[in-house]
Amino acid sequence: MSNNTLTDSRATETAKPVAWSSRIDVHHLAGDISADQRPAQPGAEKQGSSKIEREIIWAVVVLYAGLIACFAGLHLFGLTLG
Repeated sequence: MSNNTLTDSRATETAKPVAWSSRIDVHHLAGDISADQRPAQPGAEKQGSSKIEREIIWAVVVLYAGLIACFAGLHLFGLTLG
């Protein structure tokens, strides 16, 4: 398979130009729930994203606490050396 074949197949798949954008649409990706299978509750997507936000916040807090603990340990180690 040559490089030209890959380029030609990509050109036929989509007519949109490839460009960076701050508004990324990921709903067309494989594995996403189609519109008819989505729950009817309007806040269902918000609940999932808020759970991810809480997990990220906890991860940042734990990493920050670990960093502070490492610096405290180094400080105590330096005190014991005199």
